[in-house]
Amino acid sequence: MSHRFPRAPFSFSLGVMGELLRGRVQSGKGDAAHWLRLFNAAYSRKLQMPVYPGSLNLALDHHFDWFAPRYKAFTIWFDREEYGGERDILLMPCELVDFGRRKAFLWTPTTAARNRTDPWVVELVCDAGLRETYGLVDGDVIVFELPRDTGD
Repeated sequence: MSHRFPRAPFSFSLGVMGELLRGRVQSGKGDAAHWLRLFNAAYSRKLQMPVYPGSLNLALDHHFDWFAPRYKAFTIWFDREEYGGERDILLMPCELVDFGRRKAFLWTPTTAARNRTDPWVVELVCDAGLRETYGLVDGDVIVFELPRDTGD
């Protein structure tokens, strides 16, 4: 993308060696928006930041394995009993490279992490609506960095 973006209010450093991933913005069904709105206070407490009630779907060029050993130490398990929902949720911190390293999280129900029909799609949650804030449209490429265990 050739846009210049404002610095994000919730930027951070992963503090570990990271893995850069690229994904193309694509439309979703709005399911995440429903759950993130319904349990917004619990998500905000868990992630220690405001959470926009919606996600940004990104299509990667490969399958994403939530259970890969390199991500294990960084994956956050959000138990349904902890927030009052119907499913356990997995979250993983990431930085949005093109947006001032804005803090975000990958988000998925555990059932989708295990049996997603499109395992190359990941969903990002953040403190702002990313489409609206950055003028994103389907097909735009987003670069984000995930922490990973380097085996040291």
